[in-house]
Amino acid sequence: MVRWLDDLKSALVLASAFALVATATVPLLLPSLPPEARSLPLPLPVFCTVLAVQLVFVYGLLGFVGIRLARTRGLEPVPDLTALRSQAAAAFAVGLGCGALLVAAVAAIQSFLPGTLPGTLHPPGVAAALLASTAGSLGEEILFRLFALSLLLWLFPEGRAGRALAIGGSALAFAAAHAPAMVFLFGGWQEVPPVSWVWLMALNGLLGGTFGLVFLRAGVVRAVLAHLGTDVVWHVASQLLRA
Repeated sequence: MVRWLDDLKSALVLASAFALVATATVPLLLPSLPPEARSLPLPLPVFCTVLAVQLVFVYGLLGFVGIRLARTRGLEPVPDLTALRSQAAAAFAVGLGCGALLVAAVAAIQSFLPGTLPGTLHPPGVAAALLASTAGSLGEEILFRLFALSLLLWLFPEGRAGRALAIGGSALAFAAAHAPAMVFLFGGWQEVPPVSWVWLMALNGLLGGTFGLVFLRAGVVRAVLAHLGTDVVWHVASQLLRA
């Protein structure tokens, strides 16, 4: 039986990594925001410090609860933080494949239904894209897989049907969480074409389902690696190829 203190340490490691990368991303993303969104309530170093503390606390708590809930269903949610394993490269490769399929799907949508996706799809610049991808992979996997999926597994009956519902529910929540970005990029709710919501839910939902399967099979760290591999292809490699 894994002690709760070990699980708390694992959750804090994940949350601290997320906080570190997320706060490092802030100075790179600020110049790309509209002028009215660039002003911060505090000096930048103070703002980043406060943000980091908040992220460690909130995501550390969510991660700890998720780990404990996952254990009630017989899962080992953080194997890579308690023992060295050899399949990390395979999880990253899954992500690379997902990223390639995402690039192809978006290219097809832009060719056959232009204007149904935002004009801006990536953080500006390779450095910002890489940091944002890393931060998003850590934060979203803690929130939607380690916490939300574990919570749904705990709520639903055990068995294949319960697992399928849990994966689907967390994947839909993951997809819906991207709606504010869609609204921001189009410039308002009224400006978003109706079919764009289909792309949002379908593409992100399929990715969320894939990351959920990786989480159930191999734990949250490999889900993070699969997510990161996807974003490296989608946000970083695609920019380099167009440069």
